Amino acid sequence: MARPRWIVCLIALSLLLGGAALHISAAPPKHVEIEWRSNLDEAHEQAVKQNKPMLLVFEAEWCRYCKKLRKETLAHPQLAAHINRSFVPVHLDVDLPEDKRVAEILEVKPLPCTIVLSPDADLLTRKVGFIDAEAFYSALEDARRLQEKIRLGGHALDILQK
Repeated sequence: MARPRWIVCLIALSLLLGGAALHISAAPPKHVEIEWRSNLDEAHEQAVKQNKPMLLVFEAEWCRYCKKLRKETLAHPQLAAHINRSFVPVHLDVDLPEDKRVAEILEVKPLPCTIVLSPDADLLTRKVGFIDAEAFYSALEDARRLQEKIRLGGHALDILQK
């Protein structure tokens, strides 16, 4: 008996999403830290050379949820390893004048704010506030897949509207 197409798609999607959750939830390796860049221009050059999206994390020392994101989510060893492997991570402090200007240009308001940009500066995702490791991983994977679609010949707005 043939299954309706939507059931097959639902099962495949469940397996795919379940696999992503298992990947980030499995026993974490020893201590791994994100290899943060602080210079946006250098990070952009690296993103272009390696064709990787840039992960911009905007924080401030006085921000309670920024500290929570840093300690609970970004400190997760598997997530950190994934970020180092698949993104060019940039840490920006909105209290520093040069970072504050970038935050104004990208319209960063509530903190923490996470933005993923393609090497061509297409906005791939924006997340505001604290996000746990699994949700953060999922958002990064969505952004990375969008980057891949753009790389294969599309523009972010066209792909998102489909």
